Amino acid sequence: MSKVKLVVAVVLAAANLSCGDAPLTAPAGSTLFLVANPPFVVANGGSAVVTAVVTEPAGTFVPNGTEVFFFTDLGRIEASRQTKDGVARVNFVADSRSGTANVIAVSGGPAATTGGGEETPSVSSGTGSASVTITIGSARPTRVVVTATPNSVTTSTPSHIVANVFDESGNPVKNVPVIFTLNGGSGREALDSGGGQTFTDANGQAFDALRTRAGSAVSRTVTVTATTANGQTDTVSVGVNQSPVPAPTP
Repeated sequence: MSKVKLVVAVVLAAANLSCGDAPLTAPAGSTLFLVANPPFVVANGGSAVVTAVVTEPAGTFVPNGTEVFFFTDLGRIEASRQTKDGVARVNFVADSRSGTANVIAVSGGPAATTGGGEETPSVSSGTGSASVTITIGSARPTRVVVTATPNSVTTSTPSHIVANVFDESGNPVKNVPVIFTLNGGSGREALDSGGGQTFTDANGQAFDALRTRAGSAVSRTVTVTATTANGQTDTVSVGVNQSPVPAPTP
């Protein structure tokens, strides 16, 4: 049995426990359309509005006051809401976990299927349920771009490292962890973060700095890698006691 069918069955069973107190739900076979705005949120309190539009098998909106039940396997969501003009809206709030929340709305259950012969054609309608996904926190990044300014470091001048984190639509992703790591050094170079987590700001940027204690007679190239919690990564090369490479002309 699918997750949606299981939830529908549970809701219908609960509604039938006490017919006198049962809420008004949509007619069996009604159709639900479900959307989340926005479809991605930050962890630890990020919120989205989940909207369910409910229509009867005849295509008309369900009566005002029709109860719609909401469920999620990640984060929190209001348990139910009554419709007005066929629409029910609730708030989804992310907890500290990152991932993809599967949100389900249910009202009425599926319609029975009858007939099937030539004289009595098969009749079916909506399922009485719908689902939508919301991406939370560090599951969102799809690309990270790392820069170093300047791209050479000396004992007196550090190199400032910036990781720019984007989602699949090219939007910056805030409040996700990034880890910077250093390769190619001799123990005379170090990152301010010490390899610990940093978090992106409202512009989707995480910051670190590379410093060296190597004397001017030393010349080498090291690399700094930025990695997000879901495995997106990028690397930038930084010279130690080397002339900075000019930025390309636009």
